[in-house]
Amino acid sequence: MIGAGPAGLAAAAMLQRRGVEVVVLERTAHVGASWRARYDALRLNSVRWISSLPGLALDREVGRFVRRDDFVAYLEAYAAGHRIDVRHGVSVDRLDPAPAGWRVRTSEGEWRAGAVVVATGYDHTPVIPSWPGRASFEGEFMHAASYRNPEPYAARDVLVVGAGSTGAEVALDLALGGARRVLLSVRTPPNLFPRQWLGVPLQAFSLLKRGHADPDGPSTRAVDALGGLAQRLIHGARATHLLGRAPLGIASAAAKCGRTPVFVDGLLEAITTGAIEVVGAVESLAGPDVVLAGGRRVRPGAVIAATGYRHGLESLVGHLGVLDERGSPRAQRGAEAAPGLAFIGYRLPHLGHMPADARRIGRRVAHGLAARGPEALPISRNQP
Repeated sequence: MIGAGPAGLAAAAMLQRRGVEVVVLERTAHVGASWRARYDALRLNSVRWISSLPGLALDREVGRFVRRDDFVAYLEAYAAGHRIDVRHGVSVDRLDPAPAGWRVRTSEGEWRAGAVVVATGYDHTPVIPSWPGRASFEGEFMHAASYRNPEPYAARDVLVVGAGSTGAEVALDLALGGARRVLLSVRTPPNLFPRQWLGVPLQAFSLLKRGHADPDGPSTRAVDALGGLAQRLIHGARATHLLGRAPLGIASAAAKCGRTPVFVDGLLEAITTGAIEVVGAVESLAGPDVVLAGGRRVRPGAVIAATGYRHGLESLVGHLGVLDERGSPRAQRGAEAAPGLAFIGYRLPHLGHMPADARRIGRRVAHGLAARGPEALPISRNQP
């Protein structure tokens, strides 16, 4: 197992339940490292019962939408409760097939195993567009992965680039936390929802069938229509007026672009009151200025790029032909990408599908190892 986030821990627990020996290699000193590093105000967009991993439910006391620190504590309890063998401080560089198994090249030498499950995380490698002039920009510049809280930005002008869930929440956190002026740069208007409406958690839209086999098929069009109707009922014309109209419906955006709806509370209200100003897409950076679409120039003291992530799987498995053109695993839903090789945590929404995928991996990988019998490589490590 590679990665001790929620996906890796869930798959490890389900494999152990079937009697498979599991060692989890984790490059950091803690389980759930990517969650620990996110901004302080983070809450899960998925409701508590969707966010629980198989074999241990999140406690009702953490609330309907779980805070970052509560989720990290839950992951620690999950790993301890299932007695998962996590080897910290071990980074994995490359996987290669071996007779009856896999060679795993790591910072601590080569490991061998009959099967490998990759769970390095959906949001693994921050992406920053190659805007002209970025290297010489005179203001503070960072990716949203490095943002923690609004305290350093009190009484400052901040430009947040990107209107996905992270960008929207960071902009709102800054506006509520004392930034003097918050600009939100929007290139592609999102499908926007509150976390819940009339007491109903709305992430259910992300779990609807999205028609991956036919992105333009009738099931995709039906979910697009349902999502559009829901947005009109919730927001009226406000979202389109303030942010623009999303170019794709919720199912089409997921199938064609891997883009999920944005679930955030209070964004439209903050825009309406002027606490957040929506501006155009970033075209370039010029000294102390940021040049927006249409030629407008703004001069923020800080730019926070909420411009997404890549899976970062190319160096690990890119040579195996198991990734698609976007760098995502071709095999999803717990299926093996090759004999004894599976991926988990690369589907949207991440937590919504994780329990089912972990159970499938437990079943399929355990069956494959049993079918190979004594020929399957046991877990072993060669010192560097």
